[in-house]
Amino acid sequence: MVNSIITVADFNDILDDYAGRTISHTPVTKTQSNITGEETLADGTPQNIKCYVMKTGQNFDFKKAGFIEQGDAIGLFKIADTVTKDDKVTINSEVFRVKESYDVPGVFDSSTTPTYIYTSCNLVLIS
Repeated sequence: MVNSIITVADFNDILDDYAGRTISHTPVTKTQSNITGEETLADGTPQNIKCYVMKTGQNFDFKKAGFIEQGDAIGLFKIADTVTKDDKVTINSEVFRVKESYDVPGVFDSSTTPTYIYTSCNLVLIS
């Protein structure tokens, strides 16, 4: 029998009642030129959401391809807020871009279909 470590409702309650801070999330859409192939990012409408943010020291991880830059902060977001790669997050007038985004499951067992509890994002300071 597999039990969930934490449920979506539990995580949302933690953010809403205890650990969450209100930030501005700006969804970003990516378009690609048919002629040049150049990608452009367009900001959507900002909305206030709750998340948990931890600032990190800037450092690098070694992977097969070489040194990979880590972000300036890590954010834990509600699944329902759909924070994805390239979105912008504003925290205390500092603007971060989402470099990587991963949905984290509540059950770590390959025999069951995962239920995702929250989204973990690597954030890079851009201004």
